[in-house]
Amino acid sequence: MKQFQTIKYMDKNKIIPWIIAIVMVIVFSVISEGYSLIFTFVPAVPIALWLYFKTCYKSTSNVSILPYYLLGVGFQFIHFAEEHAFGFERQFGVLFGGSPYDHNTFVTFNMFAYLLFILGGIAFYKNWKPLQMFAMFFIVYGMAGNAIGHIVFCVMAKGYFPGIYTSFLNLILFPFLLAELIKTKKRALEEFS
Repeated sequence: MKQFQTIKYMDKNKIIPWIIAIVMVIVFSVISEGYSLIFTFVPAVPIALWLYFKTCYKSTSNVSILPYYLLGVGFQFIHFAEEHAFGFERQFGVLFGGSPYDHNTFVTFNMFAYLLFILGGIAFYKNWKPLQMFAMFFIVYGMAGNAIGHIVFCVMAKGYFPGIYTSFLNLILFPFLLAELIKTKKRALEEFS
């Protein structure tokens, strides 16, 4: 009976992140203005899924990364403030051949995303592995990809693009968080050896 429960538990930790990833790709593709989310968010999803399986899936606890992760979520709030204050939603879709994003949709989408990122932090704390997929997406795109993306946006816009200055806060934090994730994986591998 215990063996059956272990198999069932392992399957849940494999299947649910895949479902989350597929739903994310579909949602980003459907709501994208032009190719804005298709060229930015969608490529981050398989990278986040790969990172989940390389780190979270194999670790027994990721609580040690919470300080870095929560600081990153806090930096993201500041980043959103810059984007919101300077009209990111009016320029982002247009930059990729679409229309401006509706202001209310832009704000609602970001607030919902932040709820999922906070849920990712709770998942680290409670060791709810499948829901750590939300955290992996934030780490991949919200922390590293966002800064890289904003540099590209500035080049494409030939000047300032809303969010560029604050996008670097998480890029600075990213290597520390990634190093901590790798440490938790190594500890898990040592425990199972």
